[in-house]
Amino acid sequence: EVARQLSWPDTVRMGLLSVIIFLLWWTWPSAPTLPATGTSLARNALAMAPAFQANAENRAALALAPQTQINNQSAGFTILVPTATPEQGVVNPLANNAVAPAVVSMRVDGEVVDGSGLSARNGILVATATPARIDAAVMTVSVPKIQIIPGVSISLPFGQPTPTPTPEPTPTPTPVPINLVPGRLWSTFAPGPESDHFWVGRSFAPGAEQLASPSYQFGSTAGDRYRTHHGVDISNPFGTPVLAATDGEVVHAGLDDPALLGPYNNFYGNAVVIRLNRKLAVAGGELDVFLLYGHLSQVTVQVGDQVRPEDVVGMVGMTGIAIGPHLHVEIRLGANTYFNNVNPYLWVAPLEGNGAVAVRVLTADGRTWPNARISLVRYAGGTAAWARQIITYMDVENIGPDPAWGENGAMDGVPAGSYYVIGVVNGERLSAEITVEAGRTSFVELRTQQ
Repeated sequence: EVARQLSWPDTVRMGLLSVIIFLLWWTWPSAPTLPATGTSLARNALAMAPAFQANAENRAALALAPQTQINNQSAGFTILVPTATPEQGVVNPLANNAVAPAVVSMRVDGEVVDGSGLSARNGILVATATPARIDAAVMTVSVPKIQIIPGVSISLPFGQPTPTPTPEPTPTPTPVPINLVPGRLWSTFAPGPESDHFWVGRSFAPGAEQLASPSYQFGSTAGDRYRTHHGVDISNPFGTPVLAATDGEVVHAGLDDPALLGPYNNFYGNAVVIRLNRKLAVAGGELDVFLLYGHLSQVTVQVGDQVRPEDVVGMVGMTGIAIGPHLHVEIRLGANTYFNNVNPYLWVAPLEGNGAVAVRVLTADGRTWPNARISLVRYAGGTAAWARQIITYMDVENIGPDPAWGENGAMDGVPAGSYYVIGVVNGERLSAEITVEAGRTSFVELRTQQ
């Protein structure tokens, strides 16, 4: 057979015809969304759990009518609904497949099948082979037998509230009393009113901070946070001028290296040490008195300089081991060493209207109680109007009493007035009453029965 050669117009016409056929196929109307009644939907809804599997004997194909007329539209789909109503929308495996389908009109309303946990949005649709219009349909069907296999239910999170965990009760900590251990034998003499020696004035001009921090007292460790304190600390901004505050001679000016002023070099950083022009009389002679300023940012005097109380000897800093800008103040007796310190509270003159308090807390046989907490409280109208806590000295590093007072704890900056002195040592309560006078030191001794 001889092939006929196509002309160019024939080729174009055949191409256009192919395009038209493709477009007709592409735009052929699909089945519309079919309404379904709530009852018929509920019995044919999809369920997430339990899982199911068809038996091997239920693999027979369904015999379907070619098409069903629904709502006067040619849908192209057959909707199969059993005339019998199985319980909970699950096919009874013992029904011997004797359920005949029927054609119904259905509306999709989103009803949830009991126990399914999933909303059914569509009916069960089966496509017919040929989209032809038919006025009636007669169908026979063999419904597959279903074997229920227990599975894991799926709980959908939509609309489920998030549970709030119940907070666990926080136990209230019970304070653990400090078990104190007695120290060495202590001074027991009774100091007289003439024992005051406020030979050092204030280290800062008015307007600057004047009082030392009560949380890190002489002879204490600030609750075991730091090493035992050999002086007191006064916080002021970096560069605040420091006054000599006494008459004397400068015996050290500059870094404490190579000169040793503390337990090791560069402990105080820039420091100034002034030897007072007065000496403390004690049994058997007199003792030199030294005033030390530590952690200075700048030193403005030289060794050998004679200074007056109003002279500036340096600036506040944080050299050496300092944490933050402050002035470290020490009083040393007899020698300019780290182990010759006494409490500056009993040497620095109180502010106007204030006095100082010296306490002595001893055992029944005259030994010191280190690290005891003694409260100094003034009451007004039945409530505490002013209070401070005195911590007795640790029995280490040669920390000891002032020769004039024999104390093992002290506090300055106490407003004049009447006070209760209260303490508890290993469960034993101690108390006394004192009167603080402006510009003077008030002394009290407390003894335990232990």
